[in-house]
Amino acid sequence: MAQVVKLKRTAVSGKVPTTATLELGELAINTYDGKIYFEKDSGLPSIEQIVTTNSVTTGSIELFGSLTASYFIGDGSGITNLPNADVSQVATVTSSFDNQSSVSVSHNFDTKNVIVSVYGSNDSQIIPTSVTLTDNNTTNITLSGPHSGYVVVAKGGHIVSGSVSADNISGLETKITDLTSHNQFVSGSSTYSIVHNLNEEYPLVQAWNTSTKRQEQPSIVESLTADSISVSFAGVFDGKIIIKK
Repeated sequence: MAQVVKLKRTAVSGKVPTTATLELGELAINTYDGKIYFEKDSGLPSIEQIVTTNSVTTGSIELFGSLTASYFIGDGSGITNLPNADVSQVATVTSSFDNQSSVSVSHNFDTKNVIVSVYGSNDSQIIPTSVTLTDNNTTNITLSGPHSGYVVVAKGGHIVSGSVSADNISGLETKITDLTSHNQFVSGSSTYSIVHNLNEEYPLVQAWNTSTKRQEQPSIVESLTADSISVSFAGVFDGKIIIKK
C-alpha cells in the first residue's frame, strides 16, 4: 500500500507558523486559508508565504518582467515609477464636425459627470445654445447656427495603464477625480459661493440644470481665492455646478 506523506498543517483560519515551529526547508500548510509557508533565513529568520490562488497575501512583492491580470483592486496610492510612455490618458474624447448646427458625441464614459467644450476651426471657443446629456455615454450639443470645429468631452482624473481599464481599478477613479474636480448641487438662489479647495485660481466651471439635463451659462463667474469661486446666474438656478482644475 502506498504511503501518504503529509506536510505540517492546520485547519485553523488565520493561523501562521513561527520560526520556532518551522525548520529550514520545511513547509507548512493552512488548509482553511489555502496558504503555504516556509522559513527564510538571510541572517534574520522570518516566515514567508508562497503566493497561491484565491488567497490574500500580505507583504511586498517585487516583480521583474511583465504581469498580466484581468483587473486590479486597490486605490493606486502605492503605484510609483510609471514611465510616461506606458501611461495613456483617456480623460477626453474629441469629435470634429463640419458645417453643423447640432452635434452628437458618444464618449462612452458611463457617467453624466462630464465637462463639454466646443471650439471652432480657428480654435476659438464656441458657447453652445444648449448641451444635453442624452444618457451616460452620449452628449448632444446645439449651436446658434452652422459651424465647423470640434467638441471635447472631458472626464477628469481618468488614467489607464497598459490594457487594464481604470473602471476595474477599485477606488482609483474617485481618488484621482477628487484631486482635480469639485461637484456641488445648488438650489434656491441666483448666486452661489463655492469652496472647491483645488488650489486653482482660474478653474473651468460648468453648470447643469438637473431638471432639464441641459447646460446653462452663468452670467458671472468670479474667482475669489485659489480655493473658492462665486457663480451668478440671471435668475434662480437649481442644479449641479462642476469645477475642474
